Amino acid sequence: MERQEQAAQRIAERLRRALARDAAGALAPLPFPLQPNLTPRRLPGLEPVDLNPPIEGTPRIAAVTALLVPPVALGACSVNGGGESVEVHPFDCQVLLIKRAQGGTHGGQLALPGGKMEPGETPQQTAIRELHEELGFDADDPQHGIIVVGSLDPAYIPASNFLIHVVVAVAPSTPQLHPDPTEVAGVVGAELGIFDPRLPVHDVDGEQNGVPLRYGAFVVPGELRVWGLTARLLCELAGRVAEESAH
Repeated sequence: MERQEQAAQRIAERLRRALARDAAGALAPLPFPLQPNLTPRRLPGLEPVDLNPPIEGTPRIAAVTALLVPPVALGACSVNGGGESVEVHPFDCQVLLIKRAQGGTHGGQLALPGGKMEPGETPQQTAIRELHEELGFDADDPQHGIIVVGSLDPAYIPASNFLIHVVVAVAPSTPQLHPDPTEVAGVVGAELGIFDPRLPVHDVDGEQNGVPLRYGAFVVPGELRVWGLTARLLCELAGRVAEESAH
């Protein structure tokens, strides 16, 4: 357990550097462009879906957590019995994804855990509350909680009119999860490296709310697909990590 916690602290420090903001509170420009097909396109004409919030009206606000779990026993284990430690790359961490229960706009899709912000909450408070409500995970537990390292800029989901705040965190130990079956149909761990924006993204034809779409998707364990906002957010995070690692 101690070794995993040490690995988590090192991963957390690398993520803090990757997500550092300037004096004005802005993230650095994206180091690698996202693949164009990560923006869904309507069939048959392949018109890109507009991902900008509406000029009129106010979107609903939600928050999600990109929670990275370092590999067990890596990062602080010795090599050949010596004192040299093995460095764990953030790409080796598992990102916690939930398969949403059927029903609703995003039923059956893989997503980052999260939900609607309640009055008076900050994005971090919403994200932590949702981890507990959806997964039974006490993120505030001093022994088994999480290390919040930063955030990505909010992103918009046109299909549900939500503006999503993204909290990035590391789990210092393997989370003990108890998913709520009314909200979560399953939990999947996918290595962050799968979402490296320098890798090709394959097109898939599908639909959402009866609208035929073509979109870029990543295949994760269980032959499940990650696409849409979740894919774009994880690509951005992976790209920022890759840039930090290059320095």
